[in-house]
Amino acid sequence: MIYLKAIVITGCVALAIIFMVQNMNELSEPLKIRLDLMFIQFESTPFATYLVIMLSFFVGLFAASLLGLGERFKLRRMVKASQKEADTLSRELDSLRNLPITGEPMVENNHGEEAPANDEPASTQITPEEKEALS
Repeated sequence: MIYLKAIVITGCVALAIIFMVQNMNELSEPLKIRLDLMFIQFESTPFATYLVIMLSFFVGLFAASLLGLGERFKLRRMVKASQKEADTLSRELDSLRNLPITGEPMVENNHGEEAPANDEPASTQITPEEKEALS
């Protein structure tokens, strides 16, 4: 894949050089840039056409680089958030793996504490001592 990329880039550079050499006279002609609005009038000094083309290329390259940097920072933030979430879930999984295995399922009572799951509420449960006292 790297070799294919190098071949394509070399081909593009060769085509650009051939274009420049074959059109040297046309690209060297002076070119004026003019802006004529109702309240602003601007006319630049004459520049060679190839300078205008190169300037446009580098301005576009700079703009694309800025957009690429913005996207890169956005993706970096997303990766960090995903890693943080994965670490949190990993810690939660490790804590669940370390819980003791019991025969009774654990449920959370209304005080936020874990208690064994029974069919009867805690206030109506009869302890073995109370059973002996009743009989």
